[in-house]
Amino acid sequence: MIEIIPSILVKTREEFLEKIMAAEKQCERVHVDVADGIFVPNMTVGGFEEVKEIETTLKIGAHLMVSKPENHIVRWLDTPVDKVIFHIEATKKAQEIIATLKEAEKMVGIALNPSTPLEALKPIVDSVDFIHFMTVEPGFYGGKYIEAVIEKINDCRYFYPDKLIEVDGGITPENAAALVKAGANMLVVGSYLWQNGGLEKGLEEFKKQLA
Repeated sequence: MIEIIPSILVKTREEFLEKIMAAEKQCERVHVDVADGIFVPNMTVGGFEEVKEIETTLKIGAHLMVSKPENHIVRWLDTPVDKVIFHIEATKKAQEIIATLKEAEKMVGIALNPSTPLEALKPIVDSVDFIHFMTVEPGFYGGKYIEAVIEKINDCRYFYPDKLIEVDGGITPENAAALVKAGANMLVVGSYLWQNGGLEKGLEEFKKQLA
């Protein structure tokens, strides 16, 4: 079963709460994007305060598009977030971050930007729960989908057949099947779901294409 996960990338607490309430009616999980304006040019809400304050039935993952994530993760350890994604390109302390998150019983994903080679995973791939492939340059909704990443996903499935793969960025019902065929287990979808008639309609379109 392929999981379609709505992403939440917002600049205000009000937008955050609005999207959480909408997702509660349709989903079991959401993906909260956090951008610091340094690792990526965009800047979002910090996320951890908003997540700590809400009461929700949703499972929540946090995608830290931040420089030096080792300085950020402590804020997330006592939040309801059950999985945390950070970027291999953003730190030299990946193993330290993974150990800290595992000790807090969080699932850990390692994100790769479109241009980052699969070889970058080798030192840590056995330590993470899943691999998170970006199919856009990170930081904004509506980025240009980079189809060439499919080859990297294919290679990842070949070399690491038991590893969960999550894909994020520019995903639509039209390109979802190719990503699943390449090896994706989870698809993180932002602009398509929020800007095309709402979550319910968008999720139905994905289900039709992936049935």
